[in-house]
Amino acid sequence: MTTELDDELLSMEVIDNGNKVIAGSQSGALYSWNWDGWKESRRKWLGHPSSVDAMCKLDEQVICTGGNDGLLRMITVLPQYGFEGILGDHGEDFPIECIKLDHKQKYLASCGHDLKLKFWNIEFLFKGDNSKKEKRKWIVIDDDKNKEKYATPRFTKHTMNKFDPEDTNLDGILANNKKWAEEVMKEDPAFLKNIALKQQPKILWIGCSDSRVPANVVTSLPPGEVFVHRNIANVVTHADLNCLSVLQYAVEVLKVEHIIVCGHYNCGGVTAALGHQQYGLIDNWLRSIKDVYRLYKDELEAIQDEEKRLYRLIELNAINSAKNVCHSTIVQNAWERGQKLTVHAWAFNIETGIAKRLEWMAKDRNKVDPIYITTE
Repeated sequence: MTTELDDELLSMEVIDNGNKVIAGSQSGALYSWNWDGWKESRRKWLGHPSSVDAMCKLDEQVICTGGNDGLLRMITVLPQYGFEGILGDHGEDFPIECIKLDHKQKYLASCGHDLKLKFWNIEFLFKGDNSKKEKRKWIVIDDDKNKEKYATPRFTKHTMNKFDPEDTNLDGILANNKKWAEEVMKEDPAFLKNIALKQQPKILWIGCSDSRVPANVVTSLPPGEVFVHRNIANVVTHADLNCLSVLQYAVEVLKVEHIIVCGHYNCGGVTAALGHQQYGLIDNWLRSIKDVYRLYKDELEAIQDEEKRLYRLIELNAINSAKNVCHSTIVQNAWERGQKLTVHAWAFNIETGIAKRLEWMAKDRNKVDPIYITTE
């Protein structure tokens, strides 16, 4: 039996007590199959931000992946895909070649292009009592004296609170902030002190100001990992000095390697642009989205279902903004210098919590035209 894919597979594991095969690809997609139905049971997940060069099973539902960005990611596969956090980091430009878990489920070993064998203490993952979980630390084995560092705290585990409208002085928010800081300090005393010294994000997120689409929550990344610009309907125009200033700082100073323009379904800004009602000052801002509709009028008006037409306009708006990012002199000059930089267009589904790649991305000035990716 042969299963052909339009993608290069780089890693593989057997999970779910031997019932499923999961494979990672060069594009970053994760594929899974049931043993008893290769064609019918294939699933594809596009949420991995880098190639999946190596893979290791942590249990029957969870895997660890190693990418060409040097990060070890913990990913839940069953019952549905989802990021759980970062387990380790080999550093910039050091792809991970191999990952293994010891039989006592205490250390994860990984090696990569940095010529180092690293052991990560992940014993806390297999302990039932959360209050007694050990701080995550990893030990580097190389020519230098052994060093110990703490891994990134899992901010997703902290309790999310509901805002009390009667809290007019915002005392509750300050109390929640204090509790959050205490939990982070307890988990990793050095984390906040380290990120206070400098930021080294690899991602610039250009998203919508909508309160339901926070960048760090969607990407499941902690503070210090994502540089963010947000506005109504994630619009990028060449006249917006605010957005361009953020873009220039991210590309030229922070040296980000990925720019994600992320739209989202149920976007009020795009919905307003699709109609004919006047809203005041914001109508001038929404004009660019109406221009996107005009550019793709034939495609959009061929869609009979109103919701599907709206969703498609949301996607095309994100793609158009991503193209404008690429055509900016900031990104053009970065590519001319040979800077490593990829521009992505995504769409986030609030109802499912899943972000997906759209059918466009660019890695250099010669590939600003669409690169089509199969999405499911």
